[in-house]
Amino acid sequence: MALPDTQEGQRWKESIAPTIALHAHAMALGEIEKVEAEERPLAMDKAELSIKEHAAALNQIWRGEPMPESITELIQDAKDAWEVALHEGVVWVVKSERFKAFHPADLAEMLLNEGFIGEVLISTPGVEMFAGAPVAVCRENFGGEPGPDIVRMIDAYLHACDGEVDHPQIIRPVCQVYRQFNFLAGGAQNDLVAPVTGDLQSGQPLLIPVVSGGASCPVPLGPKASKPLDPVEVVWLSDDEEESQSESV
Repeated sequence: MALPDTQEGQRWKESIAPTIALHAHAMALGEIEKVEAEERPLAMDKAELSIKEHAAALNQIWRGEPMPESITELIQDAKDAWEVALHEGVVWVVKSERFKAFHPADLAEMLLNEGFIGEVLISTPGVEMFAGAPVAVCRENFGGEPGPDIVRMIDAYLHACDGEVDHPQIIRPVCQVYRQFNFLAGGAQNDLVAPVTGDLQSGQPLLIPVVSGGASCPVPLGPKASKPLDPVEVVWLSDDEEESQSESV
């Protein structure tokens, strides 16, 4: 009622309902783990459709005029919240000095036989990983922690590899590990851990898909045995660092 009866004021009046809805979606998606696993796919579908509808309504309201930054931020916040919820999963991190995975063909077969249609990424077979680095991530098709049987299969596979991992932990969103090199000095500089929903980082991705969407993925054989690498520092990209890198680009 306080908004002026002008063309711009009318646009703001019409924007109130969809902006409130978008904010509510962003908040609710931040707590989607409270939804029962069997209800999550429908909840994610409904959220995606609703966000698109409210964003389209706002675009129509502000058609022909620059949309206020505060509204564009609300739209982006809701979209980002949905994307992060989609990529919520679990992560296994190296706790020994070194870790080396073997070929996960048997693991892929077991997961598919169990009817798993989510996504699993494992560290590249034969490639040395170091303390603090993720060596496996897993999420359901619509995000979230997979069932206990799936977690146990991956856990058993990792404990049979060369090295030790911590107990799986919830992570939002799941991540990728990039081995970054210093070509002047020669050799690896660090392993950067970054969210899969963020900007693509430089370096060699070390986590490769094993199964995705109910199908197995081609996994290369491990490299021939070679001299062990010197330990590589594992760096987790923080939200502030990611934002800073985005601004610099």
